Amino acid sequence: MLLLVLLFALIEQLLFGMVPDDAFVTFRYADNIAAGHGAVFNVGDGFEGPPNFLWLILVTLPKALFGLDVARSATVLSVLCVLGCVVLAYRLGGRFGLPAAVLTSGASGLAAYGLAGTETALFVLLLLAVVGALATGHAVVAGVLAALAMMTRPEGVVPAVLAVIWLIVGAARRRWSWWTPLADLLGLLVFVVPWLVWRATYYDEPLTGRSLMPFTPFSYGFLAVTLAAVGIARVCQRRARPSPSPRRGPLAVSAVALSVCAVSLPISAATWPDVAERRALVAETEEIGAWLADRVQPGSVIATGRAALAYTIGTRLVAVGESLAAVRWPDMVAYSATRDCAGYAGFYESATFQRVGTGAWVTVYPRQDQFGKLVERLSADPRMTYVPCP
Repeated sequence: MLLLVLLFALIEQLLFGMVPDDAFVTFRYADNIAAGHGAVFNVGDGFEGPPNFLWLILVTLPKALFGLDVARSATVLSVLCVLGCVVLAYRLGGRFGLPAAVLTSGASGLAAYGLAGTETALFVLLLLAVVGALATGHAVVAGVLAALAMMTRPEGVVPAVLAVIWLIVGAARRRWSWWTPLADLLGLLVFVVPWLVWRATYYDEPLTGRSLMPFTPFSYGFLAVTLAAVGIARVCQRRARPSPSPRRGPLAVSAVALSVCAVSLPISAATWPDVAERRALVAETEEIGAWLADRVQPGSVIATGRAALAYTIGTRLVAVGESLAAVRWPDMVAYSATRDCAGYAGFYESATFQRVGTGAWVTVYPRQDQFGKLVERLSADPRMTYVPCP
């Protein structure tokens, strides 16, 4: 049954997984690290972007060691973390581990929809591991895992503080010695202090950072269902009495498992039109980004507007937001998926291209003083045909 539950969670991830645009901020940072430029969005930047340090390191390693694509590696890692959540829920639930795993698997669609490739599943996995370490009396391990959770998402400070308070209350009630909360705190500080020191010395704004991927209702739902499943399982285990018919329990649990999975599948399937549309948009962005990366002169500044495009144009180009005065006037504003001859902000002209084989339009907005040069480079690509505006 556990294998079936894991298979169900895997199918939901493969069918309904969708990488959000914000995740590509982390991917661009990872590309720069792998290329030797450091943890920056653009070469020479000194600002912290994603406050998900541990996830950033994990998704960078496949690129740095084996040259694998960061976005695809991150998606695979997030799926593995979801499966890890199912297994940990099973282990922490004791006799009722299978229902806990079933509920976690049924909620795994929440971790797929708009959260694939993000740090959400890793964060939930670390929180479950903290619960397991506390339940088994491994205070130092709990502190280390809580530190890793803090390094994955800023919200990790909440379970870290709650764990210390819980251990202090237990020590005050003489359930364990006062060395236990101290050991947890030491395990926490061993990783957190060096990390904070590194941030303070590496970035211009050491202890601040915007949230890369705010916890959406879907991510909060996956977190809440998983923790609730483990909590309910442990409460039931404490209160359960030995059954005179041991075989009836597994049969009943199997029926419940199949019922829960059957209910969650159509809920996930309802999101399929949006998933297909978002996947098509990402694929289009990757194609346009490859076109620009191949044809635009290295070092050019492009106002991307979308993090996915900033990632796909590569680290040889400078990517800025749509605020044109954020750094300096960009060489190009990219892009529109329609034919737009109206121009952009009065300083940029429209260059419209038709994609060979599909007939779809792409409009980019080169700066007026560089219009001819950029259009010449872009139109040299056989995938695109330049059609001047009337």
